[in-house]
Amino acid sequence: VQVQPGAGAQRLHLRALRQPQHGRDHHWGLRPCPRLLFLHPIRYSDDCVSIITETTDVNITDIACGPGHGISVGSLGGAGEGPAMVERITVSNCKFFNTTSGVRIKSWQGGQGKANGFIFRDLNMTEVQHPIDIDQFYCPQGNCPERQGGVAITDARFINIHGTSSEREAIKIMCSESVPCHGIYLDNVDLSWCKHTAPPQAKVMNAHGSVAGMVKPQVRFLGR
Repeated sequence: VQVQPGAGAQRLHLRALRQPQHGRDHHWGLRPCPRLLFLHPIRYSDDCVSIITETTDVNITDIACGPGHGISVGSLGGAGEGPAMVERITVSNCKFFNTTSGVRIKSWQGGQGKANGFIFRDLNMTEVQHPIDIDQFYCPQGNCPERQGGVAITDARFINIHGTSSEREAIKIMCSESVPCHGIYLDNVDLSWCKHTAPPQAKVMNAHGSVAGMVKPQVRFLGR
């Protein structure tokens, strides 16, 4: 789905017909500038929604997503791409079932550009591997060389997110030392590890941010 500047899309009903292979474009990409997008439901796809570079001012709401890969920003800053730019993205009132991620921002090492102004709020997770996932080391093949630099990820707010994770690391915020994440904010987050009595965990690296209200699992930032 591609929406041109000045246009809008509302109340779209989309369903993938089969489980795709990763990277085969069986996902729904947005670029650039749709103002309002309503999708419900989306099943058996790769990313339920994929936000790609040069996308701004998107409001995604009322999605039932899963199984699949969740709602993703990126991947950004890949080889041969120019500077990434994604701004002012809101995801609200969505439900995720058996997805690998809930809401995710992913970028490659060595990329350029910026991704900022995210609001993820009022989200329900059911057996999602990593409900909150920021990854500046995106590498699906698993053997990428270490590189300096990256897409700057700033001002991402996660508010009123509840449910269960299928992996113990319910929250992953993995940022690079050369381009740390800034302005990460969590408020009223309550996640439990599905089918386990042990508490879930958060894995955070090179991220500056703050928390308010109850946040479970506990998140430790470098500071504001």
